[in-house]
Formats: sequence, structure tokens, C-alpha cells
Amino acid sequence: MNSRNILICPVFNEEKNLFAFYKRARESFSGDMLFIDDGSTDSSSFFLEKIRDNNTFLLTHTKQMGYGKALIDGMRYSVEHGYEKVVTIDADLQHDPFILHTFFKRLDDSDVVLGSRYISLNKYLSIPLDRLVVNRFIMQLFDLLFSFTVTDPFCGYRGYRRSFLEKSIFKEESYGFALEVLMEMIRLNVDYFEVPVEMKYIDFSRCFHNGFDDTKKRLLHYLDVIERKRRELISEDILV
Repeated sequence: MNSRNILICPVFNEEKNLFAFYKRARESFSGDMLFIDDGSTDSSSFFLEKIRDNNTFLLTHTKQMGYGKALIDGMRYSVEHGYEKVVTIDADLQHDPFILHTFFKRLDDSDVVLGSRYISLNKYLSIPLDRLVVNRFIMQLFDLLFSFTVTDPFCGYRGYRRSFLEKSIFKEESYGFALEVLMEMIRLNVDYFEVPVEMKYIDFSRCFHNGFDDTKKRLLHYLDVIERKRRELISEDILV
């Protein structure tokens, strides 16, 4: 694997999964890895120190700053250190690192590669209903407002070329970051490709943080992110 590739992994309280995730990732990817510990309160920081090697790096937030903030910091690190291809993946084992090579390969021809858990209908079966409904609603909203077709607006398994990250403006530090990425893709009119990924819900007790486990609050937050970015695109004459 080209040394100018990097895998970015945001972490918050993943002590149960980190060793297994790291081992699985290293079975298919020998390049640089960057973990961003977003203020974990469990033993994640201890495990992250244990798995560090010459190709594994760590950024640490002293307090929880948000999922989006972790990814923004990771992307900034990748640009500053000259990586050409960047793939992001959560460290909770819901996505299989074994197909990392597919994301990096697809970045040869696309500016952004989006993982999708919803390309095949049989993937829906294990997904909590509230998340499926929100996902479908946002998907249809993007199609209606922007004629932008994407089957999974929220999947954290994604790949980016350096050129896209250098031109993008990211401000959303919470869960709406995934949607901000899509809006930046629209603004920059980039080429993208969707890769089918399997969703594995291992722990159904897992929840969103900072009150976003409330479906209504989460949806309103998503709509606010979309509207803010939509106004920006209108002000730049990208949308009418």
C-alpha cells in the first residue's frame, strides 16, 4: 500500500473493540493509521498507547469535542502531512476494515468514495428503525433539494482525495459532519462512487452522545446543518 495513504479512526469509549479492530485493520492495511481519541472516559487511551507503532499515530482531545471535530482534526492532520488518499472508519467494528483496499483503489478515479449500508435491501434487516427512517428521509431530501443521489448520507466509512480535503470547508463538529461533507461535495461538484458495506450492529445498547439519541433532536440538527450549508451555496451562486 502506498505510504501516502492514511486511515483515520475517531474513538470515544471503545475499550471493548480497539484491539480487535486494530488487528483486523492491520490484516488488510499496512499503511499509516491515525486514531483520534475524543476525550474517552474509559480505558481507550491506555489501549491506544499500547497499539501504537511506527505507522500508528494518536491525537488526543482532553475532553469530548464531538464526532465531527475528531474527523476534522484527522483530516487536517492528513493534509498537513501530505497524504494523498484518506479513508475514515469508526473503530467500533460495525464496518469491516477488510475492504479498505476497495476504498483506496476507488480513489484512483473518484474524488470521494462513500460507503453505503443501504445499496442492497437485505442490509436493512439489522438496522434500528429510527435510524433507517431518518436515513431514508435525508436521502430523499438531498435528491429533492439538490438532485444529489446518495443511498447512505451518514455512513462513516468514506474515502477522500487530498485535493477535495484541501478545498473543503468543514465547521460541523457533531454528527451533522457527515451531511456537511455531502454539501461540500455538491459545492465543489466532485466525482464520487458508492461502495456497498455490510452493517454489523454488535451492541444495540449503543447510543448517540450529547442528547442526540433523541430522534427528533437529531433530525432537527441534521436539517439545520443542511439549511445552513444550502444558504451558503445560494450566497455563492452555486444554487438558485
